[in-house]
Amino acid sequence: MADLAISAHGLGKRYRVGQVETGFGRLSRTLGFRKALDFMWAIDDMTFDIAPGEAVALIGRNGAGKSTLLKVLARITEPTKGYVDVRGRMGALLEIGTGFHAQLTGRENVYLNGSILGMTRAEVRRKFDQIVEFSGVEKHIDTPVKWYSSGMYVRLAFGVAAHLEPEILVVDEVLAVGDADFQRRCIGRMSEVAREGATVIFVSHNLQPVRALCERALLIEQGRIVDDGTTDAIVRRYLSSFETLDTGRMRWDDPEQRPGNDDVRLVEVRAEDETGAASATFFSSQTIGVVVELEVETQDPALVVMVDLISADGTFVVSSYHVDGNQELRPGERPGLHALRCQIPAGLLNGGRYIVNVRVFAHGIDGVIHEKGILHFDVTLDHGESYFVGSHHIRQGVIAPVFRWDEVDPAGVPAVATHWSVG
Repeated sequence: MADLAISAHGLGKRYRVGQVETGFGRLSRTLGFRKALDFMWAIDDMTFDIAPGEAVALIGRNGAGKSTLLKVLARITEPTKGYVDVRGRMGALLEIGTGFHAQLTGRENVYLNGSILGMTRAEVRRKFDQIVEFSGVEKHIDTPVKWYSSGMYVRLAFGVAAHLEPEILVVDEVLAVGDADFQRRCIGRMSEVAREGATVIFVSHNLQPVRALCERALLIEQGRIVDDGTTDAIVRRYLSSFETLDTGRMRWDDPEQRPGNDDVRLVEVRAEDETGAASATFFSSQTIGVVVELEVETQDPALVVMVDLISADGTFVVSSYHVDGNQELRPGERPGLHALRCQIPAGLLNGGRYIVNVRVFAHGIDGVIHEKGILHFDVTLDHGESYFVGSHHIRQGVIAPVFRWDEVDPAGVPAVATHWSVG
């Protein structure tokens, strides 16, 4: 254990399943009529080691056991079986308000949390200005935190946990409360903590900051660790596990339920990879196809199919018409089934979730079909990476194309080409 920050062996936590016992239930139990109790293992038989200075992500679906594991590591709850050794002072941000007293002011809570972490008053005072500046609550630092918004609350809580020199920093999904700028600063601060030699354990469903911060990840399913490896490898396995639940396909088999009218109806919309297989998860280095299948009943050469791409936060990314790349494509000229594929180039989209809208119209004004949020797919950024760019520098924006850079003459004049002759 001397060279480990955390060492867990056979760790398990069991909870009782069911409602709180009523008076009738207590009476029945007193009289000897016992009802069989139902239990569930939130985490079971977890064994792993984390070295000092490692940044480790816990990846898994909702209910997999990630938060329970963090609570056991942070000594908030005791394990039912097994044990875990933790070496070093821990700063934990697991739930909004953890460790804060609602009646105390922001200033008082900073000192209270510092004391809980084992800091002296002088040490807290030395870091106090940095914490307040990071959290952005200067005007409200002497206001009871019960009056804080959820964003203010979590900013101050993270500031305390990350700035009071923890040897182990544990952060759960609560960062989702903050805005994009706050999340960027949090990732930056966690990167600084890691570079200073602290151990970081990070849980987030946003895989982009996970990949930026952590080199190692644990994949958790149904309370058990099913894989332990590099973050890229674990993210790929995690994303592939969703294909059976979300196939990236929306289809209407019943002709009466298909969106549209008697002239044209929507049959299917799907996202597919380079092989033509439908999927809801992609890496940004892959070409992504959005296929729209139509059933044309009435001939109309002016029929136009359009795909809109929206980011998960509602930002309009791009619109594409089927005539953009091929003026000869005219599905309305021939009645029957038609499938049109819109190809999104590899290396264009940034990591995140994207929503697909489909519109079909004729003569520029007649809206035949307008289906919003008909499909979504997730993209994980894996292009344009370099050892020279720190992993904490996350590409901003909804697109992330890699532009060409060249070295030119400082005056802006291209260098004169040198011509060689032979003989």
